[in-house]
Amino acid sequence: MGVPFLNKETFSLPDLQFYRWCGLKYGINRGIYNTIEALLFEKGYIDVYERRFALIRFLEYSLKGGLYDEKAKAMKFGRGNLTVMVNEFVDGKA
Repeated sequence: MGVPFLNKETFSLPDLQFYRWCGLKYGINRGIYNTIEALLFEKGYIDVYERRFALIRFLEYSLKGGLYDEKAKAMKFGRGNLTVMVNEFVDGKA
């Protein structure tokens, strides 16, 4: 699955700017961003570009799963579900 709206420049942003871009686009906070990034790193996404691409693919997948709360203007994963979802996504079970 490609992510056509992104370019190399977006993936090359400094960490804080990339997080802010993700926050605006997907309605995630810094804690969610850091958790997803850490889980992806633990799953073998060592290269920052690959990890960021996987992070965006996961967020797109989550949007399609109906996790965006219009009222809160944010993604809502629920207690403990984020880790499960990232693991399922990476392991191809999602």
